[in-house]
Amino acid sequence: MRFYIETFGCTSNLGNSREASEALMEAGHSPSGLEEADLIIVNTCAVTEKTERKILKRLNELQGKKLIVAGCLPAARSEILEGLRTGRVMGILSRSSVLELIYGLGEKDRGKARDKKDLGERAHPIIPASQPGTTQNDLCGIINVAEGCRGRCSYCLVREARGGLVSRDPEDIARSVQAMTREGIVEIQLSAQDTTAYGQDIGSSLPDLITRVCEVPGKFMVRVGMMNPGLAREMLLELLEAFHSQKVYKFLHLPLQSGSDRVLEAMARGYTARDFQEVIGGFRRAFPDISITTDIIVGFPGETEEDFSETCTLIKEASLDKVNVTKFSRRPGTPAFDLYDMPDRIKKERSRKATRLWMDIASRRNMAYQGRILEALVTEHGRDGTVKARSRNYLGLVIAGPWKLGSILDVRVESSNPFYLTARALVENRDRRWDVNRIDFYI
Repeated sequence: MRFYIETFGCTSNLGNSREASEALMEAGHSPSGLEEADLIIVNTCAVTEKTERKILKRLNELQGKKLIVAGCLPAARSEILEGLRTGRVMGILSRSSVLELIYGLGEKDRGKARDKKDLGERAHPIIPASQPGTTQNDLCGIINVAEGCRGRCSYCLVREARGGLVSRDPEDIARSVQAMTREGIVEIQLSAQDTTAYGQDIGSSLPDLITRVCEVPGKFMVRVGMMNPGLAREMLLELLEAFHSQKVYKFLHLPLQSGSDRVLEAMARGYTARDFQEVIGGFRRAFPDISITTDIIVGFPGETEEDFSETCTLIKEASLDKVNVTKFSRRPGTPAFDLYDMPDRIKKERSRKATRLWMDIASRRNMAYQGRILEALVTEHGRDGTVKARSRNYLGLVIAGPWKLGSILDVRVESSNPFYLTARALVENRDRRWDVNRIDFYI
């Protein structure tokens, strides 16, 4: 059987799709393009109404007996799929759920993907990031270290879809890293709905996990996924110690959502703007050139111009490298659904202002790298004969090729924009690791 998987949404969703893809290939099935596929799996997202509409349009285009709908949308909003012609509708995509689909396990076996035992015994997700049916395009691997979360954000539907926290065993994760490195993966992405919650249900922690992963031999770098600012503040010293490993990208994804404590309380985020600032301050003191990404929601019910101004002020003061701006979207079944939803024109205007602000900051920050020599790890093929690479602080670099994926290059930055740097390779550092003693950001 030939299969095709199309994925919407977050890194965790992509990790789920890769696990399912690997399981299907181990069972003797082959990835293919859309037209040739005997089975079409769409892994969905339910985070915003806009995303939901986009997915529903795509599902209507693909509907038929070949179509399998999986992911957060059927898990949290199954009623909106009524009337759609499909082969099957299922929940969160995983190794277990896709094998259940293929082998038709009995009713007593259903739902095992939520069990800790099952989660720990899943095969290693080593499928590359390229869509099934295409050639391998990068050397980045995703490991979902946990499913679900312990948060109760008033606007979020993901908890309804993915449930409470279920962490993977750290030794199983370490085995996944080993399997990936044997396959040539050079970037390991540790992903979860909230990585700082990792281990709270099994007596472990994110800093312990990072340390364990970095003990795995091999040439690879680790990107730690998004962290809750409140939990990150509680374990700040331990996180900083773990991040000192030469194998960890000096990169932080710390969702703010709002710079107003009043709005954060209404969102039920469980932290304050000061908590966010303290975490950033701690990381910047330890790693002055760290790259920091955040997320914000504009137009949350009751957000005043003063609240929005506080968010913009915090973005300026934190001098963030990237801000993912989302307009508030009412999601059925969440506490915020029943609150007054402000006019879309106000949301759009605030979104434009916040986007212009962070892009201006990012433009200036990236411009400061022009002329510097950085050490870069080549992870992906680019367009027109270029390759994509990452510096130690996870800056995106575009370099004229050809260079083999996995190469470590000394590069000189020649130009920049808010999104990435363009660089020229000076020399390839063959057969050596990242040099722990080099502070290449300051050359």
